Amino acid sequence: MRTLTSTVFIAAAAGFVFAHYGSTGSKSSPPPLTAHAAAANFTVSYPSAWRRTAASGPADVPLQGTVAFAAPQPAGATLVVGTNHALQPSDLPVGALSASLRAALPSAPRPQIVTLGDSAFYRYLDLAPAGGHVSESIYVLPTTAGTITAVCSATRPNVAFTSSCERVLGTLKLTAGKVMSLTVDAGYAFQVNRIVGQLNAARKAAGPGLRSADVKTRAAAADQLAAADDTAASAAHHISSTNVSLANQPLEGALQLNAAAYRALASAALGQNAAAYQRAEAAINRSQQALDAVYAQLRSFGYRVG
Repeated sequence: MRTLTSTVFIAAAAGFVFAHYGSTGSKSSPPPLTAHAAAANFTVSYPSAWRRTAASGPADVPLQGTVAFAAPQPAGATLVVGTNHALQPSDLPVGALSASLRAALPSAPRPQIVTLGDSAFYRYLDLAPAGGHVSESIYVLPTTAGTITAVCSATRPNVAFTSSCERVLGTLKLTAGKVMSLTVDAGYAFQVNRIVGQLNAARKAAGPGLRSADVKTRAAAADQLAAADDTAASAAHHISSTNVSLANQPLEGALQLNAAAYRALASAALGQNAAAYQRAEAAINRSQQALDAVYAQLRSFGYRVG
């Protein structure tokens, strides 16, 4: 029986940097964002020429605690920002668009990562659902207090208005929860480095015990590994970085799976239950696959894993 190997996460030298969408095509300065609006867990600033409305957003994008605006132009120009509490971080990025909306699109959209203000959003640009007579750009910001979603829509794609929507979203400040980052954050990487380093040390110390011919020694080693994974999962849950990676919840979950599998292994060893021992080994293999998926997600966000 082998122990699972952990991987140290190091922030890449350069993270993702993306420009705002297009340009207005005008040399004049954009209007200042002098008006302010607040929802349950965020605030935004917007142009004073925009009008607050009671819109709740498209039916296929369920939002709560919304703020909504109508711009003087172009036709049908609206921006709705709210929180989707049903959308879990593990559902992203595919789940950011409802099944009905995806079905209404001519092809499967691929999200971009766009940095607006201090936060990185998933962006689906200029979506045109069949029969909708509208162009929508959707922005998704996962947070620990829900997934903030914005829908910037007009009757047809308009670079100037979409750029204005992104200026507004660049002012968004959380009043509850933390951003779950889609890009590299050095503070997050530092804390995960420390967690994984401690876990590696525990696994190095307990690992040889799993290969012992003595059943009690093997069970004790498995219990030690379960405790180490529990400690690591708890530490991951309590990471204090301002921008916690979107991969953090899956990381915490994989570590919890490890702990449960090693506890089952210890119990099976003490009970000399060969079938249960094999099931526990299979569970450990599954938890390794879960960790591998977390590592792949972190790589996609710009971390070096190794």
